[in-house]
Amino acid sequence: MPIKEAIEKGNKCLEDRENIPSAPLWHMGKVAILESKESFDLLQNTIDYLTCKGKLNISFTDNEKEFMKEIFEALWWGGQYHGFKEAATLADHYVNGKGRNFSINSRIYTDSIIVKDTISALKLYIKELSSNKKSISAIKTSDRGFLDSRHSSHLKKGRRNENSQGCILHNGALQVEQLNQPLKNTDHRFYLFVNTTNNGNVFLSYWKVESIYDFEPFDKEYITNIPLTKDFILKLPDGLSHHLTKIGVAGNFNYISTWQELWK
Repeated sequence: MPIKEAIEKGNKCLEDRENIPSAPLWHMGKVAILESKESFDLLQNTIDYLTCKGKLNISFTDNEKEFMKEIFEALWWGGQYHGFKEAATLADHYVNGKGRNFSINSRIYTDSIIVKDTISALKLYIKELSSNKKSISAIKTSDRGFLDSRHSSHLKKGRRNENSQGCILHNGALQVEQLNQPLKNTDHRFYLFVNTTNNGNVFLSYWKVESIYDFEPFDKEYITNIPLTKDFILKLPDGLSHHLTKIGVAGNFNYISTWQELWK
């Protein structure tokens, strides 16, 4: 890239823009329904402009802050429409929840193939511990005892179809099956906790997934793709989403899902 062009690109956000869209949901709808390139370009150019300002730590105007808040609120509507209810709710809570903890329906996890398979493996591991008079409370999928056991070996990365089955990573985190779009968009990697008591041959397990809703800063260069149509995909830098916590637009938060099970 020529030096002059590079300088111009680097300075593109030094002057305030006047045409910040006041209704990003309306423009996203125009793209999704009418395939409006004009609306798509307006949205993407505004995101790129604010990304530049964020990287240079230039203050956002009230209109610019409102635009970014409404982008996340628009994700709620899109997520509801496409069947990603939990992911949509988390996105909305990011800009409206003031950092408060949040609880989500456990079914998003219990319907997952890798979660079901891991639960089955953990039950065998728990039974083995119990028969050997060892503690069966406060177990996590990252525990070395579980990861080194025969019960988890078939679940590990490289031994399963990651698209249709998911896997357990080397650190014990569960990586959701990639074809499971609702959970992938909600929480694509997480640890599973279980606390169990037993009375004879009957076990009572309390299962839990606890995660943090946050984004990586600009230096990680991660991008979240927002498909409005097959051909129009908004690119929202994670760094810009992270920057919103610094300017009072959003707040990181913990979210949790719990359920219990009586089993033999």
